Amino acid sequence: MTDPHQQQVLQLFVRHQGRIKGFIVSLMAADFAGAEDVVQETFLVVQRKAAEFEAESNFIAWAFQIARFQVMKAQAQQRRAADRFSDEVLEALAASAPVEARDDSKLSALPGCLMKLAPQARRVVDLFYEHEHKPQEIARILSWTPAAVSVALSRARGFLRKCIEEQLAEVKA
Repeated sequence: MTDPHQQQVLQLFVRHQGRIKGFIVSLMAADFAGAEDVVQETFLVVQRKAAEFEAESNFIAWAFQIARFQVMKAQAQQRRAADRFSDEVLEALAASAPVEARDDSKLSALPGCLMKLAPQARRVVDLFYEHEHKPQEIARILSWTPAAVSVALSRARGFLRKCIEEQLAEVKA
C-alpha cells in the first residue's frame, strides 16, 4: 500500500512520462529499446525515492536528474563507443535540457518550426505531445508500426531542434 505522497509522486510521473521518455531518448542517441528500459528503471527509482521529493519543488527537474543518472548507469553497463555518448557529452546535453516547463526563446520559435514539418510528422508530434498518446496508440491510430512511430518522432524532434537553433541563431545575428 502506498502513502498519499508516494501516490501523488507516481501520478506526476505518469502525467509527465512522455517528457521524461523524450528526455531519456535524447540522451541515448535514439536507442529506443534501451530508452524503454531506462524509463522503467527511472520509474522504479522515483517510486523508491518518492519520500525525498518535496511537493512544492519542480517534479520535472527532479525526475530528469534521476533519469540522467539512470542513463549514465545504463550506458556504463553497455558501453559501445560508436553509438553512445561519453559521460561528458551526456552531462552537457543534460545541462542544456529544459528544466522548467517553458523556455520562452525556444518556445517562440516552435510554432513556425512546427508549421515546416511534413503533415504526417506534425500529426505524430501532435498525437504524442498534445494528446499524450503512447507510440503504440499512435501506431494503431495511423495504422503504422510502433517502430515507425518512434522513428518519425525522433526525426521530427531532430528537425525541430535544428529549426529552432537556426531561428535563434538568425535572431542573434
